Amino acid sequence: MNRLYCKLSIVTCTIMLLFIGNAVAADYKVSLAKMPVYAESLDKGVLVDFTKALANESRKKIKISLFPFARSMNNVQTGKADFHMPLIAIPDVDMSTLPYDYSTETIFHVNFVLYTKKGSGLTKEKLSSDGVKVETDIAHVAYFDFKVAGSANLEQSLKKVNAGRIDAFIFADFASDPLIKKNSLTNIKRDLFKVYDVKIILPKGGKGGSTDKFLSATIKRMRDKGDFDKIMSVIDTPYDNWQL
Repeated sequence: MNRLYCKLSIVTCTIMLLFIGNAVAADYKVSLAKMPVYAESLDKGVLVDFTKALANESRKKIKISLFPFARSMNNVQTGKADFHMPLIAIPDVDMSTLPYDYSTETIFHVNFVLYTKKGSGLTKEKLSSDGVKVETDIAHVAYFDFKVAGSANLEQSLKKVNAGRIDAFIFADFASDPLIKKNSLTNIKRDLFKVYDVKIILPKGGKGGSTDKFLSATIKRMRDKGDFDKIMSVIDTPYDNWQL
């Protein structure tokens, strides 16, 4: 009898623990790319603040994890996260070719800048000309419809433009401009290339449909209250032609 009682107690405790675990489980799991300004730690970053605001507005429990960019995106593709932030949306892309879906909502915008050597006279209309050497961050080669080489070192690419070793470099101003100022690259001319939408990515094939609806509805309420713009205004800024 005592042995049976012990067994029943163990089963009861196990069920209770499972119940408690399910009760406190996250409603959603978000994977953030660990980057300066955007997500520096679990407590610091614009997208960390945004995620906490989503949870507060919706009264849902959202578990935050930080990973290197590629791994964070892979977490969504392998079912380890419900959504990932951020990702610049490729314009006019055939979504069937991508291993993920974009959110309906655009969460902010990024200014891509054309960096050329002063006096070269190179414009974005001439970038597809024969012999023009253009580089961009290696993860963003697919964003262009002309020949672009991938770069694993933004600082070195900018230095090559400054020295005239390549004709142009195209990338986000928030990442590139500080490097120009840090290295006193005074031989570089800046021109706005394109403003891109930044999206949240979701599991492929409609699996993230309910998550997308949750995000859209919550973001709308945040926009209506002004909370969304208050958070995102830190990173969603117009192009600044500061060289003038």
